[in-house]
Amino acid sequence: MRSVMIIMLLSLQLNVHASETDWRKQANTKEKLKHLIQVIPSTSDIMFQMGERYKNFYWAAKQGKWEFTEYQMEEIQGLVRELMITRPKRKATAQEFLQTGFRGFEDAIKHKNWQKFSRAFENMRGACVQCHADNDHSFIIPAVHPAKGGSPALD
Repeated sequence: MRSVMIIMLLSLQLNVHASETDWRKQANTKEKLKHLIQVIPSTSDIMFQMGERYKNFYWAAKQGKWEFTEYQMEEIQGLVRELMITRPKRKATAQEFLQTGFRGFEDAIKHKNWQKFSRAFENMRGACVQCHADNDHSFIIPAVHPAKGGSPALD
């Protein structure tokens, strides 16, 4: 009797799921667009990712993991470009950050030089502070020496 009851409940549950519509497949273009706009990452979502990359970037260089350092830089730049698309209001300041915040890293990474990296990182941090101020978020100040990043690639 108990088995029959469980089977009936499972059957009901399956029927409920089968009757739900999948907007990705069944909605019209206008409805699909509406749903997609609702799930676009917010600035804070992107900045949360940026914060993790910022920490990993610093510690990868500090540990002499230059290939991973370069990868983190590329990921940060990609997040800024994503922000320029998803948040057009932030495009000008994001573009300014891309132009000013990454000076000196190419040489530091190429020569695997922590001192050069450290100076470039301070420049990038200053560009972060300026970008935050330009976007009415001057209360967000990245750490000079960030906490260790969460990547398993770091010691």
